Amino acid sequence: MLKSRYIRVGLYLAAVVMPAGLIGCSADVVPAHPASPTRPNTTPSLSGPAASDRARALLLPYDRYELTPGDLATVQAAEDMLMAACMRAQGRSWTPLPAATDADPPNRTRYGVIETAVATRYGYHQPPAPPGVAARGAAEAARTARLTQADADAAFGKARTSQAVGGCWKTAHDTLRKDVPESPHDILDELTLSSFNSSLKDSRVHHALSRWSTCMKKSGYSYASPLDAAADSEWQKTDRPSREETSVAVTDVYCKEETRLVEEWSGVERGWQQQFIRERPDQFRALALAKDTWLYAARAALREEPHDS
Repeated sequence: MLKSRYIRVGLYLAAVVMPAGLIGCSADVVPAHPASPTRPNTTPSLSGPAASDRARALLLPYDRYELTPGDLATVQAAEDMLMAACMRAQGRSWTPLPAATDADPPNRTRYGVIETAVATRYGYHQPPAPPGVAARGAAEAARTARLTQADADAAFGKARTSQAVGGCWKTAHDTLRKDVPESPHDILDELTLSSFNSSLKDSRVHHALSRWSTCMKKSGYSYASPLDAAADSEWQKTDRPSREETSVAVTDVYCKEETRLVEEWSGVERGWQQQFIRERPDQFRALALAKDTWLYAARAALREEPHDS
């Protein structure tokens, strides 16, 4: 996962290696306080492949109710623009970051690696962010490194023991959030995990996983599921994927396509999510309203706020 100021606060699945797509996302994005600005990092920022059409087409009902990575990028860009106005009002400079339009789709890794280009280069290791996201991250790091302590304090508040974030970021954040109603995001995090677990117990997914496992055995690899392949302890021993790891990952992707595992699995999970939505209409209406209100405010800010030079 690309390191950034912004931390997605949510439900992290512990004790089991799970796809990154199963990390839940609450209704907030909070920057880490740059308490001590440092010298610029001149190392070029590495980037991974942009998401494929196959990954972008993989959509689930819950995507309607939570902020996707693309939505988060919109919110962050709007906060950045509002921060520029706040900093200008104090006689300070703040250069908004370049837009990143290639944020990962919400379910790119929900069922493990599904793109041959990713499997070939990275195996089961987390690839770098897509080019636009990586470029934005590098620009952000360089901007933070240029900040004087006084500018950092104005932008994010004076760091205390807790390093709570304030300053112009909080002003911008609160401006975008002021009309956003409360919504049960903790429940959405729980149900995201529930729909995945429910799908794993479904006979249709069992049969699809069995076909995938048989396909893998034809190439000499014995795994019950893609989760087992991704969690192989051999892959955890090095920072870079071995030739064996990439070979397994490429075969994994091939067998997913050959057996239509992802189509079957996502179809089953889609059914579970639709059922959960029908059972909790008021909660999901609240989630949709909160998301729409926040994104509307963010898009309005981006339309109205001039770029700072």
